Amino acid sequence: MGHLANWLGPAWARLLAGLFVVALAISLGLVAVFGPERWVISVQLALAWVCLFAVAWALHARAAPKDRRRLWLALGPGLVLLAIGVVWPDGVLFLAGVGVGWIVVAQFVLRSRVRMEYQAAIRHLRNSAYDEAAAVMDGLIEAEPDELGHRRFRAEIFRLAGQLDRAIDDYQSIVARDPDSPVGLAGLAETYAQSGDFETARRYAQQAHERDPGQWMGAYNLGLIEDRLGLAAETIQHLEQALDLGVPQSRYRLLTRLWLARNYARQGQPDAARAQLDLLREQTAGLRDWQMVFESEQAAALRGLLEADVRLAQAIIEGEDRLDRLEPA
Repeated sequence: MGHLANWLGPAWARLLAGLFVVALAISLGLVAVFGPERWVISVQLALAWVCLFAVAWALHARAAPKDRRRLWLALGPGLVLLAIGVVWPDGVLFLAGVGVGWIVVAQFVLRSRVRMEYQAAIRHLRNSAYDEAAAVMDGLIEAEPDELGHRRFRAEIFRLAGQLDRAIDDYQSIVARDPDSPVGLAGLAETYAQSGDFETARRYAQQAHERDPGQWMGAYNLGLIEDRLGLAAETIQHLEQALDLGVPQSRYRLLTRLWLARNYARQGQPDAARAQLDLLREQTAGLRDWQMVFESEQAAALRGLLEADVRLAQAIIEGEDRLDRLEPA
């Protein structure tokens, strides 16, 4: 549930949680006052329908356009059957059962299965055989050129292999085919940041964030890049925004607090910087996560971009308290 709430964003998560609480309170209140009357069951089913429809609409709002048809194929018939059950009391239990059953079964019938090609590519990646992994995806892209997820996965392979020009080509192809999606733009931002071209990275990161301002990762990426460019006010703005949106994992909160401390210090606000260092020291789980990540051979790109900051965060957790140490070497 936590991952779903993070994906939907705080506004939708709060709205759905509030709706569920209200529906549950009304349902329990009706049972307490009137008992298990048939009309009470119909009202309870209507409340359940409203909650399910709200979830479906939230998923529709957050899903990529190409995924919305599959979503409604999975949920639509079940919602229709549940709605009929509400207005046909004699069939309420049967239709409710069939409607809920369809929603459950459809998740298995319509679920995208992991392609054999992806499994093969992942096996090659585990052996650091990047060319072989990319070759597997070449065939899949040739067979299904309109499936942008294939190009995104191949771009990630190229990034792991250090073939940044080829990764950029794939991300640009994604942007050309789906200009409203932030995926290709975010990939370009991350790849240019990996190459050290932070000016170009920032341009693409801004565009990605504009297309999906409710996701924390876009604001986080902007803060990372602006930290590297020495743009203190902009870094603080976007990292605080990321925290407001909800940074879900400790390892990202660790670096967010470090970069906030650095940029508050740059702005001559030592008290605010030290407050961030205190919050950073709470993220010991995040430090352990980064240490495990960096042990992998496939983490070479991340090490080049983030390892110095992770080492600095470790020194702070172990007792380092000098604000002048916050600047990168």
